[in-house]
Amino acid sequence: LDHAAFFGAGALVSFDALSLNISGDRLYHLNHYDLAIKEYKEGLKMKPGDSNMLNSLGVCFAISGELKKAKNVFNSALKSTPDELMSIYNTGLLLQIEGESDKAMDYFKKAHNIDNSVFEVELLLAYLLFKKQEYRKAMPYLNAAAQLNPASGLVFRIRGEILLAEHDPENAGYQFNKAIKLNPSDAVSLSGYARCLELMDKNLLIAMLFAQKKC
Repeated sequence: LDHAAFFGAGALVSFDALSLNISGDRLYHLNHYDLAIKEYKEGLKMKPGDSNMLNSLGVCFAISGELKKAKNVFNSALKSTPDELMSIYNTGLLLQIEGESDKAMDYFKKAHNIDNSVFEVELLLAYLLFKKQEYRKAMPYLNAAAQLNPASGLVFRIRGEILLAEHDPENAGYQFNKAIKLNPSDAVSLSGYARCLELMDKNLLIAMLFAQKKC
């Protein structure tokens, strides 16, 4: 029924692996992860090695906290389809969660090389390079992320943090200010903006207000 509903009233479809994939996706979006897992597993019995269902199954395991199962499923998806973007990206996320930042970056770079128009990939590459203090390498990914999603305050916050670390409080303050406009409760940006004003010895009362607001 879920499958047929895609084609409108009166449509008929054959029950197949795609039917189970669609049903699993619907259950996933309803946060019924255990039921979605069952649907994806049944679908994989009908179509073993389907990278889309394997990736979806891995995401369900990850959200349910079963990270080892998730990693095994993502590995199976990549064996089936080595250039499957979302499986590469999700494997990188798991590695990042496990503290394997360098390995995670390798996967994100591979995802970037396949498709450089995915906001999350560009942002995470920038973030990991920022954490390694490789600021110049991080900037092109940040710029790409900003173009892909101009409404992301996090992009401007990281830019601000980089410029502040490079002793450029004026431009850092501009970036923090943009981040605050997009997310007025961003404590890091509020603190960063206050620090920039302090370093420039400018509007110190305003700086104090921003610093107090983050508390």
